[in-house]
Amino acid sequence: MALFLPRLALGHTLGLSVAEFDVAPEGPVAAHLTFASAEPLGATPLRDEDLQGFLARGVEVAADGARCDGTFLGASVTEADGLQLDARYACPRGAARLEVTLYYLSELGPGHREIARIVARGASIEGVLTGDRRALSLTLPGPPGARSLRDARARTGRRLEVLSAAFLAILLGLAGWRWRATRRP
Repeated sequence: MALFLPRLALGHTLGLSVAEFDVAPEGPVAAHLTFASAEPLGATPLRDEDLQGFLARGVEVAADGARCDGTFLGASVTEADGLQLDARYACPRGAARLEVTLYYLSELGPGHREIARIVARGASIEGVLTGDRRALSLTLPGPPGARSLRDARARTGRRLEVLSAAFLAILLGLAGWRWRATRRP
């Protein structure tokens, strides 16, 4: 007869965490970082002020190379036995590039892996980060309609070039006709 012993089942895998960064069209970035609730978080106690400090020193969000100020929004337990930390980063509107660096990965041990994702207006990037590879960046799409405006300006420029060339050809043709007319006996 086989004897089955109960095991502790965790819904969120130890040594694997998830970080999601959602860029709003106005610029701010909403961050959601989820860890297994048994994850040590670099020996950080699970009090709000300690978790706030963990994010402040462990996460950097930068827009076009300038650090965005972060605000800790709180911590909660997820249904899958995870600890979720939420923050908002005040990045400026119209940035061309967003980079996220997760410094805390160096504190979590060599085997820890982070699935990180940045999402912005239909563009996204995802990667597996470690203590050796802690950064992920995304070239942000322009605001809605910016591409169509650029395309319209380019079409207008090409039309002006064609019209200018046509006008020049007409002027040269008239000058040539007048020159021939004055040279006849």
